[in-house]
Amino acid sequence: MSLKIGWIDYLNTLPFNFELTGIKTDFGYQLVKGVPSQINRYLREEDIDVGFVSSAEYIENFKDYYILPDLSISSLNKVHSVLVLSKKPVDQITEIALTTASKTSRYLTRIVFERFFNKKVSYTQLEDINSAETVLLIGDEAIAYRDKFSYTIDLSGEWYKHTKLPFVFALWCVRKESLQHKKSEIIQLSSVLKKSKEKFFEDIEKYIKEAKIKFDTDFAKFYLKNLDFCLSSQHLESLQLFSNYLLEMGLIKGKPDFRIINI
Repeated sequence: MSLKIGWIDYLNTLPFNFELTGIKTDFGYQLVKGVPSQINRYLREEDIDVGFVSSAEYIENFKDYYILPDLSISSLNKVHSVLVLSKKPVDQITEIALTTASKTSRYLTRIVFERFFNKKVSYTQLEDINSAETVLLIGDEAIAYRDKFSYTIDLSGEWYKHTKLPFVFALWCVRKESLQHKKSEIIQLSSVLKKSKEKFFEDIEKYIKEAKIKFDTDFAKFYLKNLDFCLSSQHLESLQLFSNYLLEMGLIKGKPDFRIINI
């Protein structure tokens, strides 16, 4: 039975695209595509074996998952694609329309406004970007709309400013049952993803052009080189701090263990 891999076609996932970089696999697989919130649900509901999921998804359901080592999408300061965009300055913001595409970013918005800014705002579900005064957007959508609003709050930048730690947006996670039944394939996938990441940055311009993305090549290079795709002790410290804030705010029920597969 082939390995079902949850896949997100965002600019920030390009380095892991082993089909693009030509890293061959010795196992059968199926890519199941969606936005982050969909991939979270697919992993939770056992529709996929392994996937790139929001950090919040792991934190909330850590008992069901393990983490692939050395892989993440993180930012060491500003991320440029997880943004609260507004027509008003921060002190005038009273309501934020939140994208449904990522739970991690929704939680981070609350931490930034309620803990870092000490500001109470109301939250609604985003329905129409163009009619909203203040919105949370992520990924390619955030990049596309970043110049259409007067004020920009880079959530990862605010996290770094207040914690001096990178922010971990997403992790490669595998279901416990899948690790038991498809361990060989998952270990191979972990190796393939690492090799793809390394190969991508050896000739970043070539792969950006081959991917035929909708963004300017120079911006894409700047954006991707600005990101961090590792998972070090510092990243784990940041995940623990993020979890502590969520626990204090009553957004999660218990403190997670970060269980990384020993490969």
